[in-house]
Amino acid sequence: MSSLQKMFPSLSKFSDLDWESVTREYEATSIGISFPEYLQIKAEQGDCPPYLFELAFYELAAFEASSSVAPFPHQPGIYLNPTALFLNLEFDIPRMLEEAELGNIEIFERSHILCIYRDKDDVVNSLELDGPSLALLSELEDGPIAKVSERNQNYESLVKRGLILDLIEA
Repeated sequence: MSSLQKMFPSLSKFSDLDWESVTREYEATSIGISFPEYLQIKAEQGDCPPYLFELAFYELAAFEASSSVAPFPHQPGIYLNPTALFLNLEFDIPRMLEEAELGNIEIFERSHILCIYRDKDDVVNSLELDGPSLALLSELEDGPIAKVSERNQNYESLVKRGLILDLIEA
């Protein structure tokens, strides 16, 4: 089993990749780009389906969130979880993976933004974000703040889920 196949196991469920030749081509021609970026280029060239690179980006983000060494903050303030990674997806990857676990290999197209992050209990989570939640999170992009412009239901939900770290109220 190739290292790429181990890193991106769901790709085999959704395609008939010849891992040996894909690995060889990627290693020979794609210096300086990630494997998901390589698949994105292949999809743009019509050499693979577009959902494959989104699956790969999803798996890479989940791996990076789980293995991130970014420290969680301890100083007072309101922070964006330092492990948060955002994906702008055209396919419903979590649903596709969930269905695949049940033996149903289906492709679901649905444009959305997904955040993958690790909470303080070291559990990797994914959360689909809507416009108000994204606006709230954008307030935290440049570092901690002392207060948010409006504490609303979105704020409380994102704190409860561990995507926003409120070290003022704690």
